[in-house]
Amino acid sequence: MIKKLPIKWKLTIWSSLLLSVLFISYNLLQYLVMEKWIVSYEQQNMRHQLTEMEAFLKEKSIQTPSQLRRYESYFATINEKNQLLRILDKTGEPILTVSHAVPNDWVKPKNTTSLQYEIVRHGEDRLLILRSPLTIFSGTIEIIRNMEAFDRFRDTIFLVMIATGAGAIILSLLGGTIIAKQLLVNVLAMTNTVQKIKTNGLNERVPINDTNDELAQLGKLFNGLMDDLEQAFSQQKQFVEDASHELRTPLTIIKGHLTMLNRWGKHDPEVLNKSLQSSLKEVDRLIHLVNELLQLSRVDIETVEATEAVDVCAVLDSVVRNFSSVYDNYTFQLIRKERVFVSIAVQHLEQIFIILLDNAVKYSRESRKDIHLFVYEENGKVNIVIQDFGIGIPQADLPYVFHRFYRVDKARSRKQGGNGLGLSIAKRLVEKYDGTISIESKEGEGTKVIVTFPVK
Repeated sequence: MIKKLPIKWKLTIWSSLLLSVLFISYNLLQYLVMEKWIVSYEQQNMRHQLTEMEAFLKEKSIQTPSQLRRYESYFATINEKNQLLRILDKTGEPILTVSHAVPNDWVKPKNTTSLQYEIVRHGEDRLLILRSPLTIFSGTIEIIRNMEAFDRFRDTIFLVMIATGAGAIILSLLGGTIIAKQLLVNVLAMTNTVQKIKTNGLNERVPINDTNDELAQLGKLFNGLMDDLEQAFSQQKQFVEDASHELRTPLTIIKGHLTMLNRWGKHDPEVLNKSLQSSLKEVDRLIHLVNELLQLSRVDIETVEATEAVDVCAVLDSVVRNFSSVYDNYTFQLIRKERVFVSIAVQHLEQIFIILLDNAVKYSRESRKDIHLFVYEENGKVNIVIQDFGIGIPQADLPYVFHRFYRVDKARSRKQGGNGLGLSIAKRLVEKYDGTISIESKEGEGTKVIVTFPVK
């Protein structure tokens, strides 16, 4: 039944129940402690009175029951209200009895050989009994106290506890309702925001108060999630638009050549050969673009598994050797080389180096075909720097170079076969291994790419 209730009423019921249980437990504990304290207090008083009686009997050197009876008036004087004093002989018969509002027949006489406490009931009255053996002759001292006054006090306290407990339950219900309402303010705001998002789009946000409590933090987290979601949708939309644009150009070129061949190039070998070569070139570009898109999608989906430490310089040397064999007119110089290790899949590290070196080669100047490489450890980070001395990147373009399909020099990039996806793939791979990648560049002077990884 409770499971089907709204959260507001669940919070109200459970908070009220918790407060009620705590209050009842506290009162019950207080009641038990008070009861124990009263009994202990009465026992101490009776023990003190027993000590006085024994001291008096020793002082008077009483040795026989007949001598004891002569001091009945003294025992009547020291007897307290609602109490019975009784001294028994060795057979259990009363020698001396002094009573104040406690009839003698309420408790049967009983001898003992050791100090004893006992609580008995006579009707509605509760009697506390202290028995102790006599030291002057064989017998027993009995002190019987009616705890009626303390019981009335206890019962009054109990009624007060019941009344305050009922009041506490009512107040806890009201308090639970107020607390639940306050706690659910941000939740209701989030619900309303979600409704607005369904109607107005992803630009709606939850209003945040200045309390900085957990619910406010939840609201901030929700708004941050919506920011990321809106950005993701925007990037996805941009990606679709860019991909459509990139695919449309080669397809348009291929269609143009096929149309030309269909009209008048079927029997002209020169036109036929030229169109086929151009179409094949565009098909290669399409295949390369699709492969890069698949690779970028795979990088986004793949999860990183635990990897062994990889020698960065060893992997870089291998990639540089391959590039040197292909671009024999370029110089690749490892300026600073320290043996460092990072936790990354070897193929992913090779792919990062290939992308960055390929860009460095593409955008180097004809007059200076030098690529400088640096590998070193600093401040607990592995730093990998690849620097070229080519055309550089304008400052206005630097914030966008990692975006998909973004190209600084679009005409030159297309001529050299670039699709603007390489740096996006490299960035995704680096970030998967808790690394960072950044670019420093000055137009006309060259570009420096800095990749950092945690030291393994």
